[in-house]
Amino acid sequence: MLSSKELYEKVEKLRIQKGLSVAQLNRLAGISHATLNSWKIRGTMPKLEVLDGISLALEIPISALLYDVEVDNLTGEEIELLSYWKKIDNEQRKAIMSTIKAMSKT
Repeated sequence: MLSSKELYEKVEKLRIQKGLSVAQLNRLAGISHATLNSWKIRGTMPKLEVLDGISLALEIPISALLYDVEVDNLTGEEIELLSYWKKIDNEQRKAIMSTIKAMSKT
């Protein structure tokens, strides 16, 4: 998952790409200017409700917002992997995530 700073920078990048002003993003996301400004200044992770509103305003899935994933650029192999992911149970998912995390550290 992205850090608070990385997440804020991603929101800013997406906001600019979509041609939204800060005020427009705030209005569409249902958040105050103070909420967004506090996030920027304090570097704290916003609440899930705030992130949900922002993802709706930016018209992207919240998962694409929280992680370094561009959903429009998924490869066929990544889409296939996600289709298998949906078919496995929680224990299998935990085992796979542990393996992936261990492999990512090398």
